[in-house]
Amino acid sequence: MSNRFTRKRRGLSVEVRGDEFGRALRTLSKKVQESGLLKEVQDRMSYEPPAVKKQRLKKQARKRWERSVEDMIRSGLWHKDKNY
Repeated sequence: MSNRFTRKRRGLSVEVRGDEFGRALRTLSKKVQESGLLKEVQDRMSYEPPAVKKQRLKKQARKRWERSVEDMIRSGLWHKDKNY
């Protein structure tokens, strides 16, 4: 016997209980965000040349590094003579 409750579901799904549609929608959007599905769809919609992708990733890494340095300076762990 195969009904809608025992079938195996593929992909993301959220159960709406009662009239809590807004709550289910928030839960679904959190799941989509965490899974990276939306980012993957956006990436596949347009072609990005390898050189441009490399520049973008390098820029993101630089920003992450600068942010971590700022955090270390604020917390007092940064010293100019150390090799990081």
